[in-house]
Amino acid sequence: MSRTTARRQRGVHRARDYDPEFGDADDDARKYRKSFVGRSRRARRLLRKFPALARVVDRLSTRTGALGVVMVLMFVFTASGSGSRARRSSMSSSSSSSSFGQVEDLSSRGGRAPSSVSRDIDGGAPVVRSSNGVTQGSHRRTGVRSASGSKLIPRIIHQTYKSRKALTERDRAMMQTWSDMNPDWETRFYEDEDCAAFVNEHFPEYFEAYSGLTKKVEQSDFFRYLVILKHGGVYADIDTECRQPLDEVIDAQDTLIVGWENEFRTDAQAYSRHFVRRRQVLNWAFAGAPGHPALVAVSEHIKAGAKTVFTKASNRNTLEKTGPGAFTDALMKHFESQRTDGKTFWNVRMLPKVAFGTHPLGEEGVSQEHPDVVIAHRYSGGWKHKSGWNGKRSIFDHMSIFYHSLKNDLPEYREKIASRDEHFQMPPVENGRMYPVSTIWEPSFDLMTPLVGTVMDKEREAEGYWMTMYGRPRLATQKPLPSGQTPADILFSGLERHAGQHVPERGVFVDIGAGLGYYTNAAASHGQDVYAYEWYREHGINLRAAVDYNGYASNVKIDTDFAVSRAEHMFDALFSQISKIDAMRIAGRGYDVEILRGANLLFAGEKRPDVLLLELNVHVIGEVSSHSTKDITQSIEYLWNQGYTDVGHVGPACDARGVRTVKSPGAARRKSAFESTAWCRLDLNSLKGVLSAMHDDEPETIVLFNTAQHD
Repeated sequence: MSRTTARRQRGVHRARDYDPEFGDADDDARKYRKSFVGRSRRARRLLRKFPALARVVDRLSTRTGALGVVMVLMFVFTASGSGSRARRSSMSSSSSSSSFGQVEDLSSRGGRAPSSVSRDIDGGAPVVRSSNGVTQGSHRRTGVRSASGSKLIPRIIHQTYKSRKALTERDRAMMQTWSDMNPDWETRFYEDEDCAAFVNEHFPEYFEAYSGLTKKVEQSDFFRYLVILKHGGVYADIDTECRQPLDEVIDAQDTLIVGWENEFRTDAQAYSRHFVRRRQVLNWAFAGAPGHPALVAVSEHIKAGAKTVFTKASNRNTLEKTGPGAFTDALMKHFESQRTDGKTFWNVRMLPKVAFGTHPLGEEGVSQEHPDVVIAHRYSGGWKHKSGWNGKRSIFDHMSIFYHSLKNDLPEYREKIASRDEHFQMPPVENGRMYPVSTIWEPSFDLMTPLVGTVMDKEREAEGYWMTMYGRPRLATQKPLPSGQTPADILFSGLERHAGQHVPERGVFVDIGAGLGYYTNAAASHGQDVYAYEWYREHGINLRAAVDYNGYASNVKIDTDFAVSRAEHMFDALFSQISKIDAMRIAGRGYDVEILRGANLLFAGEKRPDVLLLELNVHVIGEVSSHSTKDITQSIEYLWNQGYTDVGHVGPACDARGVRTVKSPGAARRKSAFESTAWCRLDLNSLKGVLSAMHDDEPETIVLFNTAQHD
């Protein structure tokens, strides 16, 4: 049995998907092998075309002959690769090409803003469009993100390509998704000539720089910033698909929405993957309000550097001059001014990779079929030249890359040779710098995450990386949980259901091991009072920064002096401040048993929380505090005896066991909070089996509802 098969049978959702190192490894090799297979087929066709060459190859049966076969194939591979160039020679994204379906023809209007009537791309009559609805896991905020209310970001979709005639059926199908998902939005299409006329008319101060850009892709980059700066709305490349209605993603007060594309542990790793920033924002799709200062900043950068050669590697030069490199710098500078000088009207939301930045091959384990995908980039074309990264590769280079792709160490090999590249350069990174991630929650809030590879605390690094990828807390399941069934949804539905019975004004949530603060900020966003405890100093810095940035300081009290050995005293001090705890989360990071024992009096008294969330990792508990499975069992049995008898869990153990019913008397008859959900049930009869099925590397999330006082 293979290692992968064994893990799947244990119910683990590809643990390697959640490692920032392994995420790169599989996908790089996969892409290279996929490309090589296609070109190998062309090599075989060539051999059939030239029988004499085929007979020579047939006689190569020794190891030397096998190497000869590889060299012949690699020769054809190289030749076919260098001969195939992207079909796009004109307007395109710095990260790929573009996409759309029903749009308005601007060619006869000199680039002026069109009327609100959207016409078929071939100039036909007005088209009636229909909506496909919202996929599960959408970014909805009821009452704030509505289809009818006014927004600072206008309901306009902008797309561009060299000409209408050059669009393929595949392009039109992708473009159609934008109309289908957003029937009340206006769509505008621009040809190359329209773009030039637009810049000349509305931004004459930038026209010289625009005209001086040597690549059409660079002009396309410049145009997209300027068209949103002038009119506002959403820009999207024509090779992107809209998966969720934009009205469900854009808040009424949003002024700029972008997406993270990736982040890397080292400069060499980012360079080897053809990125120009260790943590980079994409620019194939974004939304903005007219006049946003960050768009002015990136436009000024392009104007100033229009004739500058940032690097001799032509592809990287474009990314620095007009593409994601320039865009990322402008956005981070704007965000940091907001954080240090105080928020202004001009906000910016940086969504996790899953929203805008997924890859068709599932890079970093983030699938384009994930329910939280808003925009899917399909990469139907490209402007990048193979020689524009590191110069032209030799046959030996191709053979080495293919060899390492078979060994599954291609990322390490590329990273190793990247630092020897004559064009190698990356901007310096600042340790301790905070990068914002707009979380997937209603209402959304921002967390401050570190850059991987810049902090000693691997747990904080992993938590931040996961937030950058998914915008939610780390959870290893075979499939994403449906909307409304995440641990935070379950926990806070319980808090809000019971809070009014004891504290009419607000509920009280206690977050022990708050980390970067997802649960803390989520509770505060719903108006709850939060007591957050965090014993790691670095976590506490990011936690406090996020609470302050989101404006929740009046709701949240943060204690960074928490000592696990004094957990009981901490709870005593807490009791003196409040009359009731409505919900609690414990992420003990190995000290879970100590914390639970310290709270025994709490769970037995009148102030006990109605709902409790535990993040347990049996392996980590054993390593950190030497507690056995028996100790964990006793702690949960104690909770059960205090009335916490409606228990559900989710994670690798749930995927492996799949227990949906319980046998304990009373608990089996009572209506459960976990009915009709993807969660598994847990009782005393199944407890030991669940603990034994837990994964060594991934925690299991357990939620316990107290039913004694509500029966």
